[in-house]
Amino acid sequence: MTSKRKRKNGQNAGSSGDNLSGDPGVEATAFKSAEKVVERLQPSQRTRQRPHPPTAANASAQLYKCYKDGRPPPSFDQVIDVDREHSEVEEVPLPEGTPEWLHSSTRVYLLRGVDGFRLLRSPLSAAQQLQLVEAALSEWIEPPVITNLNLHHGPCARLWSRHREQSDPDGSLLARLSWATLGQHYRWTERAYEAESRPDTFPPALAQLTAELASAAGEAVHPQAAIVNFYGADSTMGGHLDDAEPCQTAPIVSLSLGLDAIYLIGGPTKAEPPRAVWLRSGDVIIQGGESRGFYHGVPRVVAGTLPPALEQAAATPGQREVVAWLREHRMNVNVRQVYPS
Repeated sequence: MTSKRKRKNGQNAGSSGDNLSGDPGVEATAFKSAEKVVERLQPSQRTRQRPHPPTAANASAQLYKCYKDGRPPPSFDQVIDVDREHSEVEEVPLPEGTPEWLHSSTRVYLLRGVDGFRLLRSPLSAAQQLQLVEAALSEWIEPPVITNLNLHHGPCARLWSRHREQSDPDGSLLARLSWATLGQHYRWTERAYEAESRPDTFPPALAQLTAELASAAGEAVHPQAAIVNFYGADSTMGGHLDDAEPCQTAPIVSLSLGLDAIYLIGGPTKAEPPRAVWLRSGDVIIQGGESRGFYHGVPRVVAGTLPPALEQAAATPGQREVVAWLREHRMNVNVRQVYPS
């Protein structure tokens, strides 16, 4: 198999600071360093020696670089995994009023010192995850939904169907799909939302699901826009802020599906060193409170980490094809409220 050139999924509504080098004249930032650290890490090399502790000036820049640049890594030991005891992680109870279906399997964790950040560990069953990915590939990316392909190819219908029909799936247009916008459309060049609403492109079931997931963190959100990001095993998302929405009080609800990923959550500036958090398929991040205005990114997708539960849950030929696609991909659905209620 030929290797693909690494691509960055830098498309996220309201993202500022996509240039990871920071402000002009600044040599390095804490967040950029952290991204590099994450991308260097590989689970097969857990016994290698850790890099020297970074200085205060370049701690974050070194961390990002280690994760990102593909050189032989030390280990994943510094990544926070909520399945293992960690001094910075605390499990908290589900608040009153959380929908009953979330009580059976959902565990909620906070990061000490990161106000409003919650990680919901696996609230989505394997069947729910497959339903979401299948809907995204077969319905959510259909016109009039806008994707990154519109600029050069115009509206692209039947991307998933044509992908399945091709003898060489890597040659299909689906392989070039990076993002799709649902609901209120964000215009990347102007860094602003369209005045015209597209409510018919926001799936009602997704709106209800994300509102209920937010309630598990004690948050309320009226979903109006979503970005569906499509990652290959070598894709990344640069550190950015989601700051274009007039409503900055409602949280971002972010669903992780497919391959595992390393997620960085920093602070209000890139000078603040971020924390690296391990995300698995079915995990959900609620970025509310002060963390709503914090830098975040994904410097690493971890190849070969598709959970066996998804394979076992594939009940139809169509879902088995979805699983085959997920073996080499990650999908992120991040939902936000654009305007105050």
